[in-house]
Amino acid sequence: MTEKLANRMRNIAESFQDHLAHMPALRELALTPFQARLLRVIGQRPGVSQLELARRTQRDKAQVARAIKELDTRGLVERRAHPDDWRSQCLFLTPSASTAREKVEDQRREVAAIAFSSLDEAEQDQLMTLLGRIESTLATHPGLFANAQAEVPPAQPDES
Repeated sequence: MTEKLANRMRNIAESFQDHLAHMPALRELALTPFQARLLRVIGQRPGVSQLELARRTQRDKAQVARAIKELDTRGLVERRAHPDDWRSQCLFLTPSASTAREKVEDQRREVAAIAFSSLDEAEQDQLMTLLGRIESTLATHPGLFANAQAEVPPAQPDES
């Protein structure tokens, strides 16, 4: 049963992401889903670094750097020197990016409202509680397989 639940959660997440990727606001604003996600995170955490963005979006630093460069070129992101680390820059949304982000967020809320429309308020509360318990359980097992690579014996050379 747990495998079916995990598959169902993955299917729901993929479907939700697919709906988000096809929001009219993205086409209208000429944003990729990843760029919109970066604007969302920067809007939630003004002053975030590119390294933190990579961690939060689970993307590599080069992908984030390319996307931020494009957003900067378009005047959607402002880079400022980090107050404590001369090697880092803090990222902030420009006013036009804040407007774009809000438009995307409005449509994101619409997708979420549709996704949960078949559940009444009590069911949504129950689902929130259950998902919170799953989230807490996973949080108590950070890096569950982080050392798995080290435990795999190295491949033996072919002796033929």
